Amino acid sequence: MPRPKGSKNKKRVQSVTKLEEKIAAQQALKKTLEAEQADILAAIEKQKQLLKAKKKELRAAEKALLSLEEKKAEAAAIESAAAQKVEIEKAVTELVSSGKTVDEILEMLKK
Repeated sequence: MPRPKGSKNKKRVQSVTKLEEKIAAQQALKKTLEAEQADILAAIEKQKQLLKAKKKELRAAEKALLSLEEKKAEAAAIESAAAQKVEIEKAVTELVSSGKTVDEILEMLKK
């Protein structure tokens, strides 16, 4: 079988117009990707700012909650002290009405 003329490894040369079209397509792709990247970065920055604001609101809410819990504890302590005072006054009036002396009442309260 005779051998064909010419090299099999011959490089094919593309036309300049085809290369220009490919360059233009790649440049357009690059521009769209850059625009998408800028949009994503802007969205990230917006979300960061939103997160920062929400964290600030959360800290303020936690501070207010802590303050309210402290006030509740103080109010409960005051109420329990008042209830104890009422009970002691009742006990003292009962002891006085039963004929106990002040010294006897004081000894009973110490126990």
